[in-house]
Amino acid sequence: MTVVRLDEVTRVHGEGAAAVHALKGVSLAVEAGELVAVMGPSGSGKSTLLNVAGGLDRPTSGTVEVEGTDLAQVKDLAALRRRSVGYVFQDLNLIPSLTAAENVMLPRELDGVRAAKARHEAMGVLGEVGLAHVADRFPDELSGGQRQRVAIARSLVGERRLILADEPTGALDTPTGDEILQLLRIRCEQGATVLLVTHEPRYAAWADRVIFLRDGAVVDETSAPAVSHR
Repeated sequence: MTVVRLDEVTRVHGEGAAAVHALKGVSLAVEAGELVAVMGPSGSGKSTLLNVAGGLDRPTSGTVEVEGTDLAQVKDLAALRRRSVGYVFQDLNLIPSLTAAENVMLPRELDGVRAAKARHEAMGVLGEVGLAHVADRFPDELSGGQRQRVAIARSLVGERRLILADEPTGALDTPTGDEILQLLRIRCEQGATVLLVTHEPRYAAWADRVIFLRDGAVVDETSAPAVSHR
């Protein structure tokens, strides 16, 4: 099953002489169970690709489908994202006034899940990323690597079928980064789809495919089975 599909997607920021073509006719289909890495130089359109794939940004032209649904036809994109799409943002976007557990619980509670069940789910994924012991600490009481893992836990909570991760290992040491990639691979084996932006060949090697972007266009694609890490 195709979980996310982009068909001739273009994204232009600004107008006239100031227009920036962040994406240029990008077509991409990612199947359930697939981990696809996206690589390219700074400014090549990697983050824009994730934002468009998850409905945070609308394409200027072309279509984006998540689980067969054209996002242009979805009236409540926020609800779709809460239920189907998990994000790991470059700047993490943790809420300072909420504890680690509350940050992870938030998308589930916004989707109507009762607090006790949401906390149980949050504690489960915090345990998976090795942070159950800091669940009741606030973000400013955590290290950079711990905050990164809280953001990853938030992206994994619930029944998300599409996980969009923008440099999720940026603040992590190599062993912890490997653990996070192993966790994402396990999610893929359970049927989820992961789009991973990374500049590290080490982490791209965990992917089934690697897509290379330059100046907003896909310029190459390679298969990269993660046999060395399994």
